[in-house]
Amino acid sequence: MIENYQWVLGDEQLAASVKQWSQAKVIALDTEFIRTDTFYPQIGLIQIGIEEQTWLIDPLTITKWRPFADLLTNANIVKVLHAMSEDVEVIQCAVGCSLVNVFDTQIAASLLDYPQQMSYAKLIEALCDQELAKEVTRSDWLKRPLETIQCQYAAADVYWLFKAYHKLKERLDQQGRYEWAQEDSQRQAQPNTVKPSDYYQKMRGGWKLKGGRLLTLQLLAQWREELARSQDVNRGRILQDKELMAIAEKMPARTAELQQKVKLPSRKIRLYGSNIVTFVQQAENARKDAWPTLIDGPLPADQADIYKEIKAKVTEIAEQNNIPVDALARRKLLEAWVRSGCRTGEYSVPEFFLGWRKLFLVEPITAILLKQWQGLEHA
Repeated sequence: MIENYQWVLGDEQLAASVKQWSQAKVIALDTEFIRTDTFYPQIGLIQIGIEEQTWLIDPLTITKWRPFADLLTNANIVKVLHAMSEDVEVIQCAVGCSLVNVFDTQIAASLLDYPQQMSYAKLIEALCDQELAKEVTRSDWLKRPLETIQCQYAAADVYWLFKAYHKLKERLDQQGRYEWAQEDSQRQAQPNTVKPSDYYQKMRGGWKLKGGRLLTLQLLAQWREELARSQDVNRGRILQDKELMAIAEKMPARTAELQQKVKLPSRKIRLYGSNIVTFVQQAENARKDAWPTLIDGPLPADQADIYKEIKAKVTEIAEQNNIPVDALARRKLLEAWVRSGCRTGEYSVPEFFLGWRKLFLVEPITAILLKQWQGLEHA
């Protein structure tokens, strides 16, 4: 636990602190928030760590975020986070900016052959031989005053994060991979926004649906997304993903069928039953040109064979260059590469492979794809 930390309370203290932090080359950054019943995360704390010093910003006392936003978008300062996807969203919602010049310690560790998706606690234990407390991770960060143990835990997060950065940087520099970590981290810093009309594509098992059933899923998912955002409620409180899927599969024509066929709770039927039946009827009466784009499912046999050959080549390249194979390529993106030209022979390289991975993968994978396509043309 870190007992020495400074509070930043109010707009004036934040502006003064930002002036001090702006002199640093590297800052460690973390957030604490709650997101149980709401759509948007409710920020409870922001932590800053530089060298041996740590600060706790109370966001409930801040109304003018511009100075802090300028700090987070300053390209001359490295912002260090761990598994930052949620932090990115929290900062976007609270501060209103996207991070620039970031370094994700989880991503960096994966390039050094640590396990993918390594937890922060395990990484600090591995790098710094320090065991971090876990008991307050899921505590209430919106209550005031915060308990001392919460503050010490929060301060410790950025204190050790700053130290982890320098240990990882040293090893990455030795292997010429620091820029790789920067590239992958900055990609992760981009807000992952999905249009409500496209949210249906995230539904597990949705690839099995087509036609009117798939349109029903799209209409329901879009309606739920827009309602959740406008009312700031958790998606599941409106309809769970499995309930969306069940409705699209069963296509209930009447409100009564929502209980009989879908087993939907009476509360949800009372609140949303008429909306649901309306979307089902709309989908059933829609023309074919209104049907949405199909969701990608498992690769068909011929494309799966190509993927297996590509995966074997990726594994070979990873071993030859001492790069963790999971850090070098992701299955979903390799499959997208295979799908992109399966009908035309004109393959589109995913952006993910156009950075540092281009040198290792683009030429050999393109060769495999073109060879397979030429074989199909002559078959």
